[in-house]
Amino acid sequence: MGRLMTGEEALAWGAWCAGVRFVTGYPGTPSKGLFAALQTLAASQPNNAPSFHWAANEKVALELAIGATLAGQPALVCVKSVGGNVLLDALMTVNLTGVPTPLVIALGDDPSAWHSQNEQDTRWLALMSELPLLEPVSVSEAAQTMHTAFQIAAAFALPVIVRFTKAFATANEERDEPVAGLSPVTTPQRPSLPSIASGGNAVTLHAALHEKVRRLQSVWDTSPLNAATGDGSIAVIGVGFCATKVRQVLAALQPFLPPLRCVALATTHPLPRNWLLSALAGATVALVVEDGEPLVEMQLKALAHEARLPCAVRGKLTGELPREGELTLRRIGVALQAFSEVPADAVAALPDPQRPQGFTLRFCDGCPYPPLLDALVAACQQLGVEPVVASDPGCSIVAIGAPYELVRIKHSMGGAVNFIAALAKLERDPQRRYIALVGDSDFFHGALLGILNAVCWQAPMAVIVADNGGAAFTGGQPHLGSGFDATGNFTPSLRMEALLTAAGVPTRVVSSFDTAALRDAVRWLLDYGDGVRALVVREPCPFVPVWTAHGLRPQKTDGKIVGE
Repeated sequence: MGRLMTGEEALAWGAWCAGVRFVTGYPGTPSKGLFAALQTLAASQPNNAPSFHWAANEKVALELAIGATLAGQPALVCVKSVGGNVLLDALMTVNLTGVPTPLVIALGDDPSAWHSQNEQDTRWLALMSELPLLEPVSVSEAAQTMHTAFQIAAAFALPVIVRFTKAFATANEERDEPVAGLSPVTTPQRPSLPSIASGGNAVTLHAALHEKVRRLQSVWDTSPLNAATGDGSIAVIGVGFCATKVRQVLAALQPFLPPLRCVALATTHPLPRNWLLSALAGATVALVVEDGEPLVEMQLKALAHEARLPCAVRGKLTGELPREGELTLRRIGVALQAFSEVPADAVAALPDPQRPQGFTLRFCDGCPYPPLLDALVAACQQLGVEPVVASDPGCSIVAIGAPYELVRIKHSMGGAVNFIAALAKLERDPQRRYIALVGDSDFFHGALLGILNAVCWQAPMAVIVADNGGAAFTGGQPHLGSGFDATGNFTPSLRMEALLTAAGVPTRVVSSFDTAALRDAVRWLLDYGDGVRALVVREPCPFVPVWTAHGLRPQKTDGKIVGE
C-alpha cells in the first residue's frame, strides 16, 4: 500500500530488504532518522529485527560494524558529515582488508549547515579511501540505491558509502510499503579471518583495491540507477538528490527553456566514465548541479579533456552556481539563465529556503542549562574574573548568543577541554577562569580523553559536565551513562563522576535546580588552583525519551523537573 515516505525511511527499507543484521552509529542530523526508521521497522517485525547500538562515537561504531561483518552479520553504520571525520582512521584500513559480509556506511551531509558546525562535502572521504560511493537521486529510488550498496559490498567485499543530504532526508514521495522486488542479498562464502592491514601487506592490498575499483567502474557504466533523457545540446547533470531538484526546476521553467538533456547521476565514485561519455555525446555544454564541492564537475572536466569531448563543463568552478550553501531550486534556476532567456520573475518564484545566520537558538522550557549558566555568571561576577568558556556541539551552544553570550570557543566534539587546557596552561591569566562546558554524550564521545590529558599536563581549569540523560540536542538518544540501550533495554550505566574521580579529578555532583547547592558548587569549581576540577550537573532534559522509557514521567513543577 502506498504512503508518503521520507528519504531516510526509503533508505531504511532498502537496508531492511537487503538483510541488515547490525545497525550502529552516533546520533546526528541527518542520519539519525535512518536509524529510527529501521527501529520502527524492527518494532513491526520483531522476529526479523537486527541488533541496534548507539556507539560512543563514530570510530567505535565503524569498528563495531567491522567486527559484526567478521561474525557474518551484514552491517549498517549511520553517521552525519562530521562523524565521517571521526571514523576515517578505521576507514583507511578496512578499505584494504575488505569485509567478508556486507558493510554500508550511510553518511548524511548538511549543505548550508542547518544542523552542523560546517557544511563539509564528505564525498571526498570516498575518493580518499577509494571506496564505492552512491547518492540516491530521489526518494522513490532510494530503497533500490541502498539495496544496491549492500549488493556491491557483498560482491566486492568492500565497504560502500551511501551519501545523502538533509534535503533528501526530509523529502517525501509516495512509495509502496513494503518495497517490492528487493530480496536479501546473498554473500559469497569467504573466510572472516585473518583481517590484517600492516606494513607487510599494505602495498599488496592497495593494488587489490585498485583492481576492485577498476572492475566496479564497468559495473557503474551499466547501472540502472543512472539515467539520461532528452537530446538537447545543453545537458544538465543532477548529482544525487540534485537530480530531483533539477527535474522540479525544469518542470517549472519548461515554457522558457530550449530542449535539454537531463542526466541523473547516482554512482559518483568511481565515475561511470563510458556511460557519461555516451550520455554527453553531441552536447556542447554540461551544467553540473551538485550539493557540496564541485567533486563531479572537476572529474568530468578532466574526463572531457582526456576524451577530447567538445563539451564545455560548467557549474561551480565557472561561477554559474555558488560553492557555498545548499543549492535551492531558485539557485539552479538562476544558473539556467546563463543558457536561455528565462524571465527573472519565473526564477524568483522558485523556492529559496535559507538558513538564518547568527545565533538565534533558545533554551527549551524546563531546560536545566539556564540555572547552571546563571550560577556560573554570578560566581564570576562575585570573584571579579572573566569566564573563558569553550563548549562542544550540543545544547550548550545556545549560550553563544544572547542573553548569555558566554561561550567564546566552539569547534568540534571533544575539543572544548583541549582548547581550554592549552589556553589555561599557556596563558595563566589570574583575572580569567578557564572553563570547558561539555555535554554527557559528548563526554563519552571525545571529551574524556582530553580530560585525562589535561590531568597529566596539570592544566589549571574547570570542567562542567551537563548530564541531562541523553543526547538531547539530536533527539535524546542514549549514551553510555544513560542506563538504556538503543532499544530501551537496561544496561550498565557508566557514572561520569566515577571515571573523573578514578582519574584523580576532584569532582562534585549537583542538581541544576538546587539553587543554593549549585551556586556553592560552582564557586568551589572555580577555585581549581593548579589542576583540573570537575562539576557534574545532573538533571534530566524533559524531552529526552530515555528518561520516560521505563515509566518515569517528567513534569514541570515550580520550574523543576521531577520524576513521578
